[in-house]
Amino acid sequence: MTFGRIARRLLSFIGSYSLDAALIISGLSYLISSILYAHRFQRADEGQSKRNLALLLVGFAAQSVLLGILTYEAGTVPLTTQVLPTLCAWLVVIVYIYLEVSTAQQALGALIVPIVTLLHLLAIPDLYGTERVMPVEHSGGWFRLHVLAYILAYVAFAISCVSAVMYVMLLGEIQKKHLGYFYERLPSLDSLNQVNNRAATFGFILLTAGVGSSTVWAHQELDTVWVWGEPTVAPLLLTWVIYAGHLWARYMSGWQGRRAALLSIAGFTVVVLAFPVVGVFFSGVHPFGN
Repeated sequence: MTFGRIARRLLSFIGSYSLDAALIISGLSYLISSILYAHRFQRADEGQSKRNLALLLVGFAAQSVLLGILTYEAGTVPLTTQVLPTLCAWLVVIVYIYLEVSTAQQALGALIVPIVTLLHLLAIPDLYGTERVMPVEHSGGWFRLHVLAYILAYVAFAISCVSAVMYVMLLGEIQKKHLGYFYERLPSLDSLNQVNNRAATFGFILLTAGVGSSTVWAHQELDTVWVWGEPTVAPLLLTWVIYAGHLWARYMSGWQGRRAALLSIAGFTVVVLAFPVVGVFFSGVHPFGN
């Protein structure tokens, strides 16, 4: 056995254990930080807790190492069904950390961090003990662009939905003139409305970019401008229509507040429910059911 072969096997061995360690550290850090964020929300503590943010950053750092190892082993960003849940979680954490640092509020973390934890934990059974994640069958710049655009769009929609849910709950208390649980814990209606609107707009732009790049990719690889027989087309178009309506209603009809929040919730509900159902019961180019 040559020295080069021994070195490669040794690096593979170390990488395997590093990957598992990164999985465990990030998973435990996110799980504990979820509990801490929920506990802080329950106590109605204002401002930031350095402990909560520090633990979240530990999980984020470990998850970054995990994704770095997977990317190195695959030779490219592994946009597979094994990795996508934890990649989505990683991107959500980036957005949330920005929101927390810029607003000095941790109320959104009570919902967002548990979502991150759930997404990351969903990936652990498929990734634990894995030495190498094979890259996806398809490749090319347009393919990667359309996948990343969709992922970022759905991350933005998740943030929009969380802020919209909080807006509806807080508005309900204010309208009933019963300023209690949510009034003491959540940011102002205006702040939640701004997060909802900006995230929904950003997500719609990315979703549109995803549709455009997937059309170009389909033309190059499949010799068609649109895969009409693909089961994911219907929920994708429905999601696009809902968020296009959200954008139109806000800027052209003056919709704000509760109605805009309900549209955001409806749009993300389609994303959460439609795509897994399509993946399980229908076969196509996108293996969401695997």
